[in-house]
Amino acid sequence: MVESRSCGIVGMGFYLPEKQVPIGELAAAAGIPDFVAAYAGAQTVREADPAELPSDMAAAAARRALADGALDPGQIDLVVYCGAGVPDYITPPTAGRIQDAIGAANAFGFDLAQGCAGMLTGLQMAKAAIHLDEGIDTVLLAVGDKWSQFTRFHSADSIFFGDGGGAVILRQGHPDLRPLGTHIVTQGQYHDLWGIAAGGLRQPASRQTVADEAHIYQCQDVERARHEFKDNYLPALAAVVESALAKCGLSMDQIAFFDMMNANLRLQEFLLERLGFPLERSSADYLKRYGHFGSQDVFFNLDLAVKEGRIQKGDLVAMLTTGIGFSLVCAVVEY
Repeated sequence: MVESRSCGIVGMGFYLPEKQVPIGELAAAAGIPDFVAAYAGAQTVREADPAELPSDMAAAAARRALADGALDPGQIDLVVYCGAGVPDYITPPTAGRIQDAIGAANAFGFDLAQGCAGMLTGLQMAKAAIHLDEGIDTVLLAVGDKWSQFTRFHSADSIFFGDGGGAVILRQGHPDLRPLGTHIVTQGQYHDLWGIAAGGLRQPASRQTVADEAHIYQCQDVERARHEFKDNYLPALAAVVESALAKCGLSMDQIAFFDMMNANLRLQEFLLERLGFPLERSSADYLKRYGHFGSQDVFFNLDLAVKEGRIQKGDLVAMLTTGIGFSLVCAVVEY
């Protein structure tokens, strides 16, 4: 029996540019050793056309999600833009552009800034908005990211980023892909470890910041990232998964599929070994095939797992991602 204000994912849509760029070429151009690139696990990442904007890719994905859910744009009550990277503008917010582009005239919108943890954080926000029962029944989460335009060779230290868009629609009372519980941890001591140093009020844009390439997304403290942060990261990931399961009264052996952001295959292997979960029941194959392209990764993987029959009705899926700022998110979804 589905509770009256529970919700589920009624539609998903994604946009991936056609151009594929080999990771090996990117690593060589960025001066990253072959073994580091191999740890990432992906073979290629996608690269958008120079004319494509993040909002264009998000809107394209949103239209596909609407078609997937057999919904009219007028049925959307809330649009949440969850882009992980640089949007079209510093301001105004992007959600209004998406709302207008898809014709969701009855919706209001806002932007959620959580880096690559954005869309999974948005899942919790959407569930909460629907549960409040204040006229919000249908929520669109939309993402568009164009990492190729503000990274060095798609790279930020050892992680390679691709371009693409994603959209997920949650609807009150929908019985499939229901979010059961979410656990989010923010480790603010790492808030400035990755990012774009210039362009805000702390370091306004100038000819000098452009000359210094301070508008490129990059690791701001490589030494700290490779030691202090790295030593803490794996235990923190395991802890957020365990906390999300505990909130739902579940254990790891009840999970049918483990869905993790497509950033680093070696890390995923280590984490699943720590959790005692088989790699073959995870999204590792999707990481190899598509690489990382933003906060939509885990939903892209979920959509593929459903379409390829890797999860069945009633199965439980653990979804895990992290984002600059620095936040870690795990959600449990029941198909």
